[in-house]
Amino acid sequence: MSFKGLKPILYGGREVWPLVEGGKGVAATNHASSGAWAAAGGIGTVSAVNADSYDAEGKIIPQIYNALTRKERHEQLIQYGISGAVEQVRRAYEISNGQGAININVLWEMGGAQQILEGVLERTRGMVTGVTCGAGMPYKLSEIAARFNVNYLPIISSARAAGTTACPTPKTR
Repeated sequence: MSFKGLKPILYGGREVWPLVEGGKGVAATNHASSGAWAAAGGIGTVSAVNADSYDAEGKIIPQIYNALTRKERHEQLIQYGISGAVEQVRRAYEISNGQGAININVLWEMGGAQQILEGVLERTRGMVTGVTCGAGMPYKLSEIAARFNVNYLPIISSARAAGTTACPTPKTR
């Protein structure tokens, strides 16, 4: 593959094209698009927001919250979030034959974001190359990414975000 003026980069120990699939929120970028993107040499991005899980026949498992208390339903939401994102990462990784760079995208403002992110990264060690996040001000995300030895690619969507310690503005001379 050749792109005029574009050169591959080293990302997560892999040589890839610096082309990152946008992680489009709630289950919009799944294993199929992310795995194909990574297999083509780019950086595929799985949405880790309400991601789909599948049963043994390949049918989507409905996310039904039947617990009695709000706290228990929140825990169900977190478990669905972890299992769905893990399944999407595994499938994307398989599509890329384990050779592609797979990122996950999280919404920091969603309920249980930190627990879901940590649960997914714990269960997908060696498969996830990096994390992106565009919703919210994820001050802890760089620490979490470092702890799991993955890259953090912040999405800078505002001047406010560019001025935070999570994304320091480069100094100029």
